Amino acid sequence: MDKNFVSKRMKIIDLKKEEFFIEQYVNLRNSYVKLLLTLPVNISETKEWLKRNDIEIRGLAQDNVLLGVVILYLSRDGEIAFFAKQVNKRIGSRLLKIIKEVAKEKKLKFIWAWVLKDNFIAQRVFEKNGFVRGEISERIYNKKEYRGIIFRRVLRKQGLSK
Repeated sequence: MDKNFVSKRMKIIDLKKEEFFIEQYVNLRNSYVKLLLTLPVNISETKEWLKRNDIEIRGLAQDNVLLGVVILYLSRDGEIAFFAKQVNKRIGSRLLKIIKEVAKEKKLKFIWAWVLKDNFIAQRVFEKNGFVRGEISERIYNKKEYRGIIFRRVLRKQGLSK
């Protein structure tokens, strides 16, 4: 993987292999529950979740501080989600580049994300990174309907083996 887009002090981590970052991951992820439309998680259930073969999870860390995380859900046809500790620091763009490479290694044809309609920061990050804005769809969470936008990025054309 071309690591030129990661600064010298940052490192790419695989959360499945680096247990040191799990507590930071849980705290960061739980700060995004409203945007992710999920309930908070704890450390023990996260450790169990990380054992699954249908997810890939990468993070960016600097000086043992987790800056952001991106998740690839293989069982959801390449759906991704990312969250960063701070906005406007290019962490989201770096995470998307990392997961794009992971998805290519897994031979996926595309990756996609569902973004809340009013999450303009995430929308901008996806668009800046070559994702195409698609249809609007709804998700139900806690008996309430939320509208979101599908963003999609083609990784390889149909019929090509590379």
